[in-house]
Amino acid sequence: MKRIIFTIVLFTSLFADYSVGDQISTDHQNLSFDVCYGDYATDQLSLSDFADGNTVIWLNIAASW
Repeated sequence: MKRIIFTIVLFTSLFADYSVGDQISTDHQNLSFDVCYGDYATDQLSLSDFADGNTVIWLNIAASW
């Protein structure tokens, strides 16, 4: 069982695009996403909307399984 968990954790970290402290690439910042809930000025959201040089974006991505 420990070997299976170790293997899953190892493969998960090997395929990660970003690590702690990395900066998001311009290509990834320009990806557009539909706004499906909340109050936003347009129907599309991209991280480049917040790239004014004075903004820190904290991405907290978690799974409940």
